[in-house]
Amino acid sequence: MKKLKDFVKCIKKEKDHFKTRRTPSQLVISIFDSLDSVPEDEWNKVIPPSKGLMRHPYLTAIENSSKEEEQSWYVLMYKDNKPVGAAIFHVAVITGEDYRCSDDGKHKLEKITNTFKDKAKVRVLVCGHTHISGNHGFIYTPDITDKEAFHALADALYQIRRSEKLRGKISLQLIKDFYEDEVAASGYLGVFKYRQFKVDPNMILKIRPEWKSFDDYLNAMNKKYRKKALTTVKKGAELKTKSLSAEEIESNFDKIQMLYFNVSDKAKVRINHFDASYLLQLKLNLKEDFELIAYYLNEEMIAFSTYIYWGNNCEAHAIGMNYEQNNQYCIYQNILYDYVKVTIEKKKGMLILGRTAMEMKSNFGAEPYEMYCYVRHSGPLMNRALKPVFNYIKQTEWTQRSPFKEGDSADNDN
Repeated sequence: MKKLKDFVKCIKKEKDHFKTRRTPSQLVISIFDSLDSVPEDEWNKVIPPSKGLMRHPYLTAIENSSKEEEQSWYVLMYKDNKPVGAAIFHVAVITGEDYRCSDDGKHKLEKITNTFKDKAKVRVLVCGHTHISGNHGFIYTPDITDKEAFHALADALYQIRRSEKLRGKISLQLIKDFYEDEVAASGYLGVFKYRQFKVDPNMILKIRPEWKSFDDYLNAMNKKYRKKALTTVKKGAELKTKSLSAEEIESNFDKIQMLYFNVSDKAKVRINHFDASYLLQLKLNLKEDFELIAYYLNEEMIAFSTYIYWGNNCEAHAIGMNYEQNNQYCIYQNILYDYVKVTIEKKKGMLILGRTAMEMKSNFGAEPYEMYCYVRHSGPLMNRALKPVFNYIKQTEWTQRSPFKEGDSADNDN
């Protein structure tokens, strides 16, 4: 009897979901295919200054450096003629070259991927930024409910997908990235057949109020990690750093691009395709809120790191380096320590280190903040077939470290 009741309940639930999918959102949705067309005053009524990666300067940098086959879309949502929601979309073209299988290729899915790798080309409509991790794709005000907001978001994705038909078929729709405290609300996307999956966490170091200098940060470490930090910094003592102007970034364009590709080419899966022109646009548009720090050895640039300052945050962005000199001078580790140093000097409360090298970043005090995405295939049958594929999506296995003295850890609030 219980199984029958559950079955009936499930049928009724799916019937309600079907009705919802066939009912248009009650919000008015305005879609723009160029940032120049977006009314900035209305956009900023929804997006506060603290959400700097969703405001015009950063969006202009992306649009000005986009490749010919890439396209950005912007959405404003209205209720009673008042802007109540905003969303950012990018079309990413992923080819077989953007997926790098492991060296042994033993995994069944990797063997299949290798077979079709040269022919594969998928156009993905992404809500959120492809260049950076984090919840920078969708925001709405308290004037609407979670259900109203995500219903409108699903409708916007559908409308943009139809508009993209002239440029080519959109195969996948990806909505990224949501932190754990946003999952209850974003889970409503399941009504519209979006599948939730977990990705590697964003590594974040919370700067403690008592850290007034880099020495304070080092003194908070236990003896083992402090000794290791001092040894690393000493190995990089010969490296000289300089914050480059837009003109200097442009004059060193080829070198910066080569160093960046040394790092980006190691990524297993890549959905961003930016180059040094994007970094130049960041400097031109964000000005003092963006820095490219070049590292020199004997007058030769051998590495660089980039910083984006938004709200109370320091975002560790793209880096590049010469790996041949990395071990001797601990270039990467010194870049991470410099991120900490600058974040403290800028009096920012959070250093966002991204989703790579999680275990190493935990050695610097960063903690994991779990993130979730949603995906939907444009074809109903293929969307059903996606379910078993997620059995192959595994988070990176790693061990969380803590460099700080026992009983002297920061709280875990996001």
